[in-house]
Amino acid sequence: MKRIHIAITSVAVLGILVLVTVARGIGGGVTAAEDERFRINGTTLTKYLGTDTFVSIPDTVTTIGEEAFSGNETMTGVEIPDSITTISYNAFKNCTALTAVIVPDTVEKIGPGAFEGCTALTSVEIGEGVSSWGTGVFTNCDSLAKITVDKDNEYLTYYNGAVYNGNMTMLYQVLPGREGENYAMPETVKDIDTYAFWNLKNTKNVKVSSAVSVIPKQSMSSMGSVENVVLPDSVTTIGERALANNANLKQAAVPASVTNIDKKAFAGSPDVKIFTTKSSAADTFGSNNNIPVIYESEYPTDFMDSNVGLEEKPNVGDDSTDNTTSANTTTTDGQTTTDDKTQNSSSDDASQSQQQNSSSGFQSTEGYIHPLDVPEKDDVIGKTVIVAGKAVLLMDNHKERVYGIPDGVQAQVVTESQAKEQESQENNSTDASDDKNTISVTYQKDPAEDESIAQRKFYKQKNLTNYEISETIKKIGRLAFAESGLKAVNIPESVTEIEYGAFLSCVDLADVKIPATVTHIGTKAFEGTAWLNNWHNGDSTSDGDFLIVGDGILIAYKGNAAHVEIPDGVKQIGSEVFKGHTEILDVAVPASVTKICAEAFRNCSELTGLTGCEGLKTVIRGAFYGTQLSEENFKK
Repeated sequence: MKRIHIAITSVAVLGILVLVTVARGIGGGVTAAEDERFRINGTTLTKYLGTDTFVSIPDTVTTIGEEAFSGNETMTGVEIPDSITTISYNAFKNCTALTAVIVPDTVEKIGPGAFEGCTALTSVEIGEGVSSWGTGVFTNCDSLAKITVDKDNEYLTYYNGAVYNGNMTMLYQVLPGREGENYAMPETVKDIDTYAFWNLKNTKNVKVSSAVSVIPKQSMSSMGSVENVVLPDSVTTIGERALANNANLKQAAVPASVTNIDKKAFAGSPDVKIFTTKSSAADTFGSNNNIPVIYESEYPTDFMDSNVGLEEKPNVGDDSTDNTTSANTTTTDGQTTTDDKTQNSSSDDASQSQQQNSSSGFQSTEGYIHPLDVPEKDDVIGKTVIVAGKAVLLMDNHKERVYGIPDGVQAQVVTESQAKEQESQENNSTDASDDKNTISVTYQKDPAEDESIAQRKFYKQKNLTNYEISETIKKIGRLAFAESGLKAVNIPESVTEIEYGAFLSCVDLADVKIPATVTHIGTKAFEGTAWLNNWHNGDSTSDGDFLIVGDGILIAYKGNAAHVEIPDGVKQIGSEVFKGHTEILDVAVPASVTKICAEAFRNCSELTGLTGCEGLKTVIRGAFYGTQLSEENFKK
């Protein structure tokens, strides 16, 4: 009996093994759920366990769970797919190597501290869908000086190194790496979020909006580099630990309007002095709590809002006329004076409306007109303005003009997923019968194994050195062959799409043939392959500085010219083609180009404009991130 029992058990085990083999697929592919790097519960990514420098989150995930990437010190970049709707609490906390993040339009919620402690983070793009924003999303992101928020996002606004709600009545956070010593809170702001000024690196002087009545609990605690804070007459209450733990805080201007100060409001701020009027509540508070009280201010009177590359203030909120303080205005003996020699009549009228706050000595900016908004004669090509106490000459920096976008050029600005959907609809429309008397029936089915190579199908399969792609294949999925041992690939003419990272980091892949039928090549599709590396090193047989494949897709550039002329016949400027080419000043785009892909010109910081562009139809969001241009310039 014992032997029979063993035999039955062996058969059972063998049956289980067979079932497992069938479930995994004959091709040996590993699905996203089976990838050992990702722990996924339903559609929530609960933990990433890998050590990759660039991580592509599976598009089966809808939620990046709490602390899913927390403490990861190797990841420098992450692709967040369009399937994601939520980035949870501390999802990327202390990812100290992470440098850039693009949050797609599909994301609706970003939780508290989502990117806290990402000290290397310098580039963040946030899509239009975010409608829920947590406290301290970028706390301790020491290198983060600015972010980009989609202009169609009605819930969130970025301006001059800080993040606000849609109408700028709520200050969420001043970014830790914000440049410029002075921060003048826009007059639209009525409320300040908890830890809004946490651990700033450069800001020394802060002026609070005159629309604020309460300095809430912990809202201005642990401010890092801040030395002086000016509160307006509108403030009546300073909450518990509101200005606590400020090691560098030297002075807080507290007006007589403040009648309620929590006993722990300044706890842990050892060197602070309170500047106020005699017999005020602040005067009494200082005396009772051993905090020095002064009756004459010791902070700079010129608090012009400063930041490198000061942005134009969005026209939102209750008071859209607020702007920066005039560089030509000074205060002497409590009076406001203006050097009218440097202002025209419009500027004079505006400066006359400036009033000094009687309690704090801080100047109002109501009705002020920025010098750059004053029109000049056509022959003026340069202009001087004072920024952060320094004279800056603004002038056309290339051939006495700034190219910008050619007059009359318009394009549809969409996300990559929207562009693909539109192209699919156009193809379906083209295939439809034009004969009105003919009844056509279209049968649609999901892509089958004989039509596409699934995402991650051969991911990290080092023993896969050769693979013949069937002529029935139309699409090569995301990361399909990434990090595999593939040495050569001959893509058949049936293929029209090569998705993101399809051959990423196939270090032995030296021979690649791409037919003219291919109309879409995703970001990083061939990055890290021997084929692309050899081309960049000059070993390729391709002529010139442009690598053009498929149906006129420019996928790489290896030149170093300041003035770039894209060859005629190119139809698409692919993703990241010119990324980081800071030597480029302008680019001539032929009429054959119809599409500019995502991040095509990313961080081309000296790019002043494009010429040509007569055939341009589509620009993918993020194409000009980190340049002097914006895809918004193409909109009608």
